[in-house]
Amino acid sequence: MISKKAIVDRVKNYYLSPSGAKKIPYRRGVQLINWFCTTSYARTKYFRKKVKLFRTYAKGREMPAGKQKILSEMLATLFLKKWRLKVISNLSEKQFDKYISFQNLETLQKSYESGKGVILLNSHYGLAEVALSIFPNKGFENFHTVVGAAGADSEKFTGINPEIQANRLVFEKFSDAELFKVLLKAKHVLNDGGIVHILGDAYHGKSNLTLPFLGKLRGFRPSFAELALSTQAEIIPVFIYPGKKQKVIIELHPPLDMGKEEDEKEIRVRKVVEQYTDLLEEKWKRMPQFINPGHMDRYLQLVDEKQA
Repeated sequence: MISKKAIVDRVKNYYLSPSGAKKIPYRRGVQLINWFCTTSYARTKYFRKKVKLFRTYAKGREMPAGKQKILSEMLATLFLKKWRLKVISNLSEKQFDKYISFQNLETLQKSYESGKGVILLNSHYGLAEVALSIFPNKGFENFHTVVGAAGADSEKFTGINPEIQANRLVFEKFSDAELFKVLLKAKHVLNDGGIVHILGDAYHGKSNLTLPFLGKLRGFRPSFAELALSTQAEIIPVFIYPGKKQKVIIELHPPLDMGKEEDEKEIRVRKVVEQYTDLLEEKWKRMPQFINPGHMDRYLQLVDEKQA
């Protein structure tokens, strides 16, 4: 008899095959993923490591909704994400408008049309990788993303519609020299009025700020703030996550306040980063189902703020 795991793996492999990416309709495909992630087998067997991690994180923590519902939504966001990225990048114009829901798009359009350059500040949260195709698909040209060499050849790009994917600003390793070079390229893009997509909770930059985050002390790289101050570009935070009826929500925020020019650079940088961390912290509190498991695991290992 074929085991349940073997059946799930077969379905998974078909989803990820070239045929699956072309033949499985987006709506039906997402519905099946969502259903599977509500099953007892998914929670107790197939995703047991991720479930254990989530329960450790959720223990003693106030949740905005039932933990089982949050858990199922977390699993559905993660499972077969590679398939979802491929299909979304190949949606027809009608399907794109139906399933991709932008909030405050005019904020980005206004900043982009000003010609000053825009830093689109994303996070390891929800369906962040979708940004690499949806913004070029929406008509934003000169769109670049800062990415490590490993990520440049990962599922973020494999199988994505090449006509609408982001340009890549690639660094080979996490050395100061490599990061300096890629950020210099990003500076040129911004000076030309383009968009640079960067992850605010990643490791781009040579300096580090330690800030309170949900009761612990967490390091953040301030390179996006430094880049904005050196180019006069605006920083627009974005969060991307699944919504109701198979929609993908693109939540854009107003540009971050860059502070007063007479203030010292270090003070301005810190205040800019703090604005971002406040937004990220609020997202972790209100919608924990979209927290990246790797970042959730790292969070649990951080030092408590009271013990520092």
